[in-house]
Order: sequence, then structure tokens, then C-alpha cells
Amino acid sequence: MRQEATIEEWRDLYRVGTKIKALKPWEKFGDTDLIGIQEKKEENTVFFSILGRDGDCCGVAAYEGYKGLNDFLMLTKQESMGLSMEYAMFSQNNLTCYWGNEEELSFEQQELIRELGYHYEGKNQWMYFMSYCAGYYPYNFDQAEVQRMTRYLTQLEAALRYYDENELSVDFEQDNMYLFFYDQRNDGWSGRSRSLPFTTYNFRNLELTDTALLDKVKKAEENGRILEADIPYMGVSVNDSQYDRPGNPYMCLIGDVSAGQVLKADIVGPRVDPNILLAEYIVQYIVSYGVPEEIRVKNIIVEAILDHVCRLSDIRLQRVEELEVLDEFLDAMRKEYP
Repeated sequence: MRQEATIEEWRDLYRVGTKIKALKPWEKFGDTDLIGIQEKKEENTVFFSILGRDGDCCGVAAYEGYKGLNDFLMLTKQESMGLSMEYAMFSQNNLTCYWGNEEELSFEQQELIRELGYHYEGKNQWMYFMSYCAGYYPYNFDQAEVQRMTRYLTQLEAALRYYDENELSVDFEQDNMYLFFYDQRNDGWSGRSRSLPFTTYNFRNLELTDTALLDKVKKAEENGRILEADIPYMGVSVNDSQYDRPGNPYMCLIGDVSAGQVLKADIVGPRVDPNILLAEYIVQYIVSYGVPEEIRVKNIIVEAILDHVCRLSDIRLQRVEELEVLDEFLDAMRKEYP
């Protein structure tokens, strides 16, 4: 059940956000120059990306933990990974503070600012907050997110001041970050340059472990077909009473190039893992209709998901730039339901 923040909690968040803006961190840090805030365990470090050095919308994006860092790497390496910017953006999980233009804000965000007594004028002056969560459309913070972001920005303010006061320098080009951490031995906060815990995207691999199903897959006969598989986002905001924020559903798609037809086109809600579902559909296809000669994907993440089952069945897994059947289907669908 969604809980909204109180006006006083929002006031605390806007107060510390105002302090961050006064420090103008985008004049010192680029969007790939990560600042890590570590209170306790390393894997729970909050990684900050500072937006706005190029003069566009300024902001601070907080990525929580190693999973958040992995999302950040997906975004920054999206082109080399062969991912669309849309897919990378919709797959993000982070909390972001923006300084943008009035027209970028929702009515609720504008009303909140008025209730707090703030008045902004000019380009890139309006402070607002957005929560990004894969499977959902970007949305306003709930109470827990307001509380976490208030704590994060308070720590970030201290980190930025420490960086200036101690005249620190970090070679971000060599995969380093500025780490601001709680030093247990000295019972206080300290900052230094440190290597990033990892610098390449960690792919998720699924392995088939059901022995009975494994046996069926291995015994299936070849059918000579060429399939396509994809899990794109629909890219639309969907309101549903069972969710506490608008969903942005995936589509779980399988196409048969040989027959020129779509075999599966299921809309997947945010509580269903589309990666697992796609792998299950491919296994079901193999058991029911035989082993295809080739499966084509254009998403490197989908390629990693299907790698195990393809190796089990000796299926050629091919990454391509375009999917003949599925891209045509998606284009037609988006024209009909823009």
C-alpha cells in the first residue's frame, strides 16, 4: 500500500536539495564521474551521478547498491551493448532530483512547490523529484523514497564540502570514483579516491535445473525453424488499481521467421519477470514443437538469458540489429496504439 510523504518530509527534502544546488556540483563532476556514499556494507553504497555539465537539465541521480551501479553501467554502455536508449532508460532503478523547466513538472509537483512556499523562475530552476523503477513509468516519490533521498542528499552535501575543503582530486577516467565513507576506526566520515567495485555490466544468466524438463529438452528433435525473441517495453503509462504507481508493461515476444508469424505476444505486468517468462516460453516451444535451428535476438541481455537453454539444445543463438517478424509487429502495433 502506497504511503505518501507528509508536507514536512517534503520540506526537509527540498531544503537539502536547495543546499545541493547552491554547491553547483555539475561544475566539478560529469555524469559518469561517480560519487559513492558508504555508510556500512560496500554492497549497499549509494552511487551518485551528477547531471548538467553540458548545460542541459541539472540533476543528481542516486543509484542504490551494486544493483543500482549495474543499472548505471547499462545506461552508460547502452550503445556498446547494442541496447536501445528507450530500453536502457526504462530499465533504470534510481531516485533523481532534477532542476528543470516548469513545463516538465506534473500538476501535483507544481502544487507541492507552491505549498512549500518555493518560487522558481527561469530555465532549469524548478526542482522536482522522480522515481525510476523497471516495469513502471517514472513517478513521484512515495514516503519511503522521500525519506531515503533526504538522507542521501544530506550525505552528498557533506561529501561535496569535504571534497572541496580537502582539495581532493580523482582520476575518473581510470575507473575511479570519489568515495565518501564512514570510518569506523576514527568514528567519522572521510573521503578518498577508490576504484569502482566493477566496471562492466553483470549479465543475469538463467539455468534450467528441473531434471525432468532437462531430459525432455535434450530428447527433443530438431525442426529446422528460425525463431526471434524479444522483451521490449510497451512505453506507455498504464494505471491499474493493483499497482501503487503507473505501470510500463513489457511484451514477451516470440516470432517464427520461417513461417513469418508471431507465436507469442503477451503483455507482462511489473510483478512478472519477463526474462524468466521468455525462457519458459522457449523451453515450452522446444518440448512441444522441437528444437529450432536458430534463435535471433537483438538485445544482449535477452541473449544472456537464453544462452543456457540454447547451449543445452545446440541452438545457434544469433544477435542481430533487426528482427524481421517482431519489429514489423511492434511497428504496426505502435501505429495502431500510439
